[in-house]
Amino acid sequence: MDLQAREPADAANAAAAPPRPPGLRERSFDIAGKRVRVVLGEHIEAEMAAALAELDADRFVVVTDARVAELAAGALAERLERTTPTLLLSHPPGEEFKNLATLSRFVDLALDFGVTRRSVVVAVGGGIPGNIAGVLAGLLFRGLRLVHVPTTVIAACDSVLSVKQAVNTGHAKNTVGLYHIPEAVLVDLAVVAGGSPRDLRSGTCETVKNALAIEPAQIPRLRRLLRREADYSPADLGEIFELSLAVKGRLLLEDPYEKHAGVLLEYGHTVGHALELAGAGRGPGGGDMIKHGEAVALGMTAAADVAHRAGLLDAEGLAVHEELIDRVGVCRCLTVGIAPETVLHHIAYDNKRGYRSCDGSEVAMVLLRAVGAPLNAEQRYLTPVPHTLVAAAVHDLLRRGKECTAGHGPS
Repeated sequence: MDLQAREPADAANAAAAPPRPPGLRERSFDIAGKRVRVVLGEHIEAEMAAALAELDADRFVVVTDARVAELAAGALAERLERTTPTLLLSHPPGEEFKNLATLSRFVDLALDFGVTRRSVVVAVGGGIPGNIAGVLAGLLFRGLRLVHVPTTVIAACDSVLSVKQAVNTGHAKNTVGLYHIPEAVLVDLAVVAGGSPRDLRSGTCETVKNALAIEPAQIPRLRRLLRREADYSPADLGEIFELSLAVKGRLLLEDPYEKHAGVLLEYGHTVGHALELAGAGRGPGGGDMIKHGEAVALGMTAAADVAHRAGLLDAEGLAVHEELIDRVGVCRCLTVGIAPETVLHHIAYDNKRGYRSCDGSEVAMVLLRAVGAPLNAEQRYLTPVPHTLVAAAVHDLLRRGKECTAGHGPS
């Protein structure tokens, strides 16, 4: 991985340049032979617009959800519209809208707007609009340029650092999609830090996953950074982002399409994705019951339970999982109200099916024999697990959720 901090060429250029926001820095990572630019800082609206202007687009299509459209996405679209025709596409927030119907509507609206091969799709928001925008960009004219502007920790630290773009079906998450490399990732840490405590807790779970499954040397830093109160400063979130970029950048350089070593990034996702889809649209006010990072945390709990039941992961490994998830502040009571049968149905359609041969009584999962020590490198790090063992872990997870008295609800 190549992470580069870029500075003005010389002192004269630095003196002539307009004032830079404090802490503005640039990084890059290489993926599938392409270098992706990363701009990181606080209150960098002007810098993001300038980076987009450098792409010389004839049109911008900004993809977001209705909540972000009223804030960051709307402001960015207005700024872009001053110089370039810009279309703002938004969908209702929630996992249930990351589907083919939303994608189809956006395709027609973008074509009606007159997009061409010179146009750029800009994803603004969390992982849901980011994935929809990624598929949209990959399909239009067999590939328009894509720029990610993540506004959540989960998007900045996980979903935008990837070439995987996908939407959901009724059976499972991320089952229809493609690979499409972004041009750039632009992260305003002040916007990200303005998320709700729940969003911030959810977002840090993917960084915890990276440490548990791939890079345990990061655990001491996470113990210092993670706080149940989720009162993170932009500087804290910048450090968490750098931890995630270090892990994902290295894996994506080795395995850009996440089919081999990159499968480790799916730790906790087999059960996690199923929980997430089972709770889609079933929370307060019709929102999602479980956010992605929360689902991954619960999925890691289930994966650790499976490995422990199988005699692979010892009590110390279980304790580290529980400690870090507790430090994040994700509570198992978030699983209340989800039927185990629904979860197990979605697990049967997990998007890793086919990477490894399993019969009808098995589920392929990423499992650990110790923290940072995954099983079965020769089989894409996937282990066939008896369905009965997975079912037992899911039932136990949901039972503990019902019994939880910690007082943390999904609000």
